[in-house]
Amino acid sequence: MRRSAPDETHAQGSARAPRRAPAPQSTSESSLLALHGSAGNAAVTAVIQRMEAQGGGKRRRTGSPEEQGPAKHVREAGSSSEELSSSEEETSEPLSGEVVAAMDRQQAKTVELLEDMDNDGYFGPRRDMLEDRLAIISLVRNLLPLRSVRTAHEAVRLVNTKPDSPARKSYLKLLQDQLDYLEDDFPSDGPPTAQTLQGMWSELVPAFGTAGAQVGEDGCEDRAHAICRAIAAHHPAMAAHHLAKQWATSSGTRLHADHQWNHHVAASVTTASGVLVIDPVFSRTGPIPLNQWIAHVQVDPAHVHEVAWGFLGRPGADHRPDAHSAVEYVGS
Repeated sequence: MRRSAPDETHAQGSARAPRRAPAPQSTSESSLLALHGSAGNAAVTAVIQRMEAQGGGKRRRTGSPEEQGPAKHVREAGSSSEELSSSEEETSEPLSGEVVAAMDRQQAKTVELLEDMDNDGYFGPRRDMLEDRLAIISLVRNLLPLRSVRTAHEAVRLVNTKPDSPARKSYLKLLQDQLDYLEDDFPSDGPPTAQTLQGMWSELVPAFGTAGAQVGEDGCEDRAHAICRAIAAHHPAMAAHHLAKQWATSSGTRLHADHQWNHHVAASVTTASGVLVIDPVFSRTGPIPLNQWIAHVQVDPAHVHEVAWGFLGRPGADHRPDAHSAVEYVGS
């Protein structure tokens, strides 16, 4: 929960990287700042810091890029990206450490090429391709470890919005492989019982202190995510199929009369007897029914939305995760 300005739209990105006062920006710098605000990724942050260290100056060549021919970094942008392939062993996870390391290398190289293009004043179609590639990599990278079928489907939906490219094909295949892995290795036995969820309580308590856990304290996003990750660690099949988050958003009036929250979020599990919410702000002894949680938050039920738990950030205008929702989780 966060008591922020009424017009705040995506609290997570702004919370992790407060933006400076608005100033004239180049198209490329604005694009990178947008990626930084949505993804919160260290690689994207690094290029922004390097650009700021240069005072925003651009080292432009004489004449247009078309007159000079493409620079080396522009030519490299059109080359195929590093191949991402999961292990041939059927029992291993597609998003293995080796694949994630390759993803990191792709991300770092893409950021480097974009910075070089910015320095040379290149703003052509190959830059657009690189920005799309970086957006895809950052999206998937910030959702790791990907332990939710619903999250993987949402990631596929968001990657599919990008233009066709080798990076798009590669990451769509990787996400499909991850979906197959979750379905095969962690099949659903049906919704758990309320008693099963209550019996897990002691395993979840350590995650309660990840951020403020008392009414009125900020940090609900990190706390809810830490609880979801704890469930995924101890009960991966439940996390893959029955775990979600409940987002309560403001309709103009603040949530909870005493504390005036802009929004609130908590982990939830769909059980055989209905949706139960895990929120130590309102219950330290066990999960509570969704309608009871809604009453505690003091929100119109029409403004409560269930979303895939792998996204740390607030859902978009259509109440589904968007690119801004894929914020990097930096908790322990």
